[in-house]
Amino acid sequence: MAEPTKEKQEATVNEEEPAVAGPKKHRSQFAMDFDNLDEELSKVPLFMSELPAEENDSLAALQSLVYDGTPEEVAQNFREQGNDCFRAGKSRYRDAIAYYTKAIETECKDQSIIEACLANRAACNLELKNYGRVLNDCSKCLKINPKNIKALYRSAKALFALDKLVETIDCCDHALAIDPENKPVKEIRERAANRKKIIDEKIRQQEEREARERQKKENLEKALKERNIKIQIEDKEVREKANIELDEETQTINWPVFFLYPEYKESDYIQSFNETHTFQDHLEVMFEQPAPWDARHEYTIDNIEVYFEDTRGLNPKLLKIGKKLSLGKILSLEQYVVKNGVPSFIILPKTTQSSFKQEFIDKFKKQ
Repeated sequence: MAEPTKEKQEATVNEEEPAVAGPKKHRSQFAMDFDNLDEELSKVPLFMSELPAEENDSLAALQSLVYDGTPEEVAQNFREQGNDCFRAGKSRYRDAIAYYTKAIETECKDQSIIEACLANRAACNLELKNYGRVLNDCSKCLKINPKNIKALYRSAKALFALDKLVETIDCCDHALAIDPENKPVKEIRERAANRKKIIDEKIRQQEEREARERQKKENLEKALKERNIKIQIEDKEVREKANIELDEETQTINWPVFFLYPEYKESDYIQSFNETHTFQDHLEVMFEQPAPWDARHEYTIDNIEVYFEDTRGLNPKLLKIGKKLSLGKILSLEQYVVKNGVPSFIILPKTTQSSFKQEFIDKFKKQ
């Protein structure tokens, strides 16, 4: 193969990048690699979205400038940054709180700056519903300046949100003593006063109901004592549900009563049995038609007997009572004890084809 001529070799050399004559171009330490621009910008404090893990000289320099100056200048700077964040809206309230906190934590001797930062931090926390912090900052603010209307107003709003209505009104009164025409304070005071009025009325009504219930209970206990009626409580829940009522107009007692039919394991419940009514008054209505469980039709008004258990002593006794006697008469007997506030009576047939009645009665005789 023929070697390239001298002219061709010179042409090949000329196609390469020409060498630049003179000194080499200086590259600044701040120069950026445009092929990785996003990564380069993230190192610049202005464009940082988060703090770097490694030391950053530019950021460190900017941070040191924040504390450059007198404590008053530093505090004022933080205060202004906090104000900017607050004006930016709710999304920046937490940043505003952080700046106000930094201002408060400086060694600033100018109490007016600290007072303003406390009041402003309270405003942020009020919007974030951190009511305890609002009251804490307003309290500190008012120690510096007891006439700070903003602190009094924000305290009132926080107290109102916490439903501390008396304290809200008191706080508003202090503010209005300083600025009688302050419209926002007047409005929050009126809202608190109206709500307090509603709550006070509800409390009054509740207290009246409770007083009536107490009096009703006392009257019932007195009536039971006068009638020598004894109540034995074995189940508090049943006793509380037992609706024993003293009729204030007639001064008679209405009782809940159970009729038990042990032969068929059935029962009837009478919700309101007046003490003046006889057993026959209710039984006539109940046995006007045969009971569905009475297979032999033995439970009729003329063929039933009423008993109760005398539970005094070690051996219970079965006592028979007349159907024409009133409930109150039986409950006043020395032998009768009302269990859990609900009197109960046993119903058995007078004549029967079954052996159950005699066997049932014999159980009590053997005890």
